[in-house]
Amino acid sequence: MHSKLYSTAGTFAFLVATAISHSSCSGVPLMGGKCEVDGDCQSEYQTVPGTGCNDGRCECMDPLEHICCAKGETAPECFLSCRPCSECTVGTEGCPTGCQSDEECPGPPDPRCGEGRCVQGGCQMDIRSGPLSSQVRGDCQRVDCSAAGEAVRVQDPGDYYDDGEQCTSDFCGGQGPRNDVLVNGTFCPISGAGLCHEGACVECYIGDSNMNSCLAGRICRESFYVPLHCDNLAIDGDETGPNCGGSCPPCFAGQHCAGPQDCVSGVCAMGSCKSPTCSDGVHNDTETGVDCGAPSSCPLCGPGQGCKTAGDCASGVCWAGACEAPTCYDGVRNGNEAGVDCGPSCGSPCP
Repeated sequence: MHSKLYSTAGTFAFLVATAISHSSCSGVPLMGGKCEVDGDCQSEYQTVPGTGCNDGRCECMDPLEHICCAKGETAPECFLSCRPCSECTVGTEGCPTGCQSDEECPGPPDPRCGEGRCVQGGCQMDIRSGPLSSQVRGDCQRVDCSAAGEAVRVQDPGDYYDDGEQCTSDFCGGQGPRNDVLVNGTFCPISGAGLCHEGACVECYIGDSNMNSCLAGRICRESFYVPLHCDNLAIDGDETGPNCGGSCPPCFAGQHCAGPQDCVSGVCAMGSCKSPTCSDGVHNDTETGVDCGAPSSCPLCGPGQGCKTAGDCASGVCWAGACEAPTCYDGVRNGNEAGVDCGPSCGSPCP
């Protein structure tokens, strides 16, 4: 049944409803939520569905419900009924106040650890404890959400940095990630061929006591074995320059060449080795990838290109010697992100 409500200081006056009439002993119709019996609450003078008479006043029969306007409606034009607080307009007597939607409720100290919830007009905090999905890999740390909703850093010895080199030992030390070089002369542990020297896997290195034991007639130059004629200051054998090119170490810029393999830069044009540039399509000089990498003056490298550190990559993420594409959980602000792993491109607001 529909009725019109006039409310003053918690007193209800209800007009025009179809129900059984009842009057007080004085003969004056009971109104404004007053009653002597349940029938007074459902009379032609006042009615609120779900109410009954309790100690002279019409109250909801269900103790979890309250007389109220529905959300979005206002007195005196609204239809009063007994409703749970979650369906009542804010400010209803007996109901928690302070919110109508989740957006009005404060979240935990770090928004990555949860959000605020509006439950039956009251704000609650929903906290997700444990590791965050956004983490920097290889820093020997992990960011966890505490029970209080705070982001805290904890040591994680399993989060060591993989530098992509087989002649280094990767682990977490007292000061963070470590990539200690293996002892010179150690057999390369992954390829099984070659020796470790100053952190790199090489064919040979000067000073190796076993260098010539199996390769008579050859010498070690530029970390690999070459014929003896590569050390006589003459152009002989298959050399393209004095002691360079062919089966000898490659030649420097300006020396003769027969192909790119004869040149340090990997660029041979018109029979001459050329200096490296950032547009020659070759991985050379101090580049970590093809025409890219921070040690050189070239642009930063894209996904899949080589790298030594995160500073070599446009994404700021280098793993196992290769740049990775930006993601929404790499702990770095990259791609189209508005902040670290947040913003419209990641589908989450930034702190």
